Amino acid sequence: MSAILDRLEEWRDYQPGEWVARCPAHDDGKPSLWLNLKSNGMVGLACRAGCAFEDIVAALDLLPRHLFNVDAEGLVTVAEARPEPVSPFLTAALRVWLDSLPAGELDAAPAIAYAQKRFGLTRAELDRLGLRWWPGPQPCPEWVPGSFVRYPRLVVPMADFAGVARGAQGRDLSGRCPVRWISLANPDGFEWQRFGVFPGPDPDAPWVIAEGLSDPLAVVADGFNAVGVRGAALLNNDPATLDALARGLAGRDVRVCGDNDRSGREFARTILAALHEREVPARRLTLPPGFKDYAVWRERRETR
Repeated sequence: MSAILDRLEEWRDYQPGEWVARCPAHDDGKPSLWLNLKSNGMVGLACRAGCAFEDIVAALDLLPRHLFNVDAEGLVTVAEARPEPVSPFLTAALRVWLDSLPAGELDAAPAIAYAQKRFGLTRAELDRLGLRWWPGPQPCPEWVPGSFVRYPRLVVPMADFAGVARGAQGRDLSGRCPVRWISLANPDGFEWQRFGVFPGPDPDAPWVIAEGLSDPLAVVADGFNAVGVRGAALLNNDPATLDALARGLAGRDVRVCGDNDRSGREFARTILAALHEREVPARRLTLPPGFKDYAVWRERRETR
């Protein structure tokens, strides 16, 4: 595996068996390429900007056969088969861990200040969404990866449409972590949910589906409801997540807002096509030119 990683720029561990790096197939301003090593020795590649598999392999000066029977070299691998959604035991363990993290005004001050400034969330909204503060290295469950543990983070629970947290991500607040947002490591045989539901103050207001978690939090600050999707590049191969989104959003006023780049446009096309196929009407929310994403757009509006 090291022979493949050495061909990439700025590759970093994401979670056990998975890495992110600058995609060699396009002018990549930030790591967009996701890689994983399966237990059968196959390397999976996906560019969130939408680069074709063939173009990525060619840019690495490899052939497709070089991605099979890859030596794990003692590395952790991911399962070949699609893992099961997290079990009730794991969701209960996640809830216990989240509830153990600081959330009060004094003991979580850095996270509160960041969320208020970056996303425009009020203290009441922070409490309603259950945001937490990870102060840095300390004992934690085995499914919290080392890359998450090392740095102070804003911790954002990722709930389902019933309000049950089935995953979480942490946003680095130190400026030292190579990857700003890091997910929990998938427990053996299970997978944390790939999306998070963030209700706003009015359940009848429009619902906006966006990439990652920064944009959905900014959407909530604007008074709307939001859904954030992680690993957007993988959605085409994830009908279970698309089915869950369609079930949860049925009968609602839905908009889809991708980033103002090629990957964002591909994200919006994928989500819209999937929802329409599942008979959920949805429209695209297009950002004004010059704004990278919804969070940046909101922040600029607030500072004018």
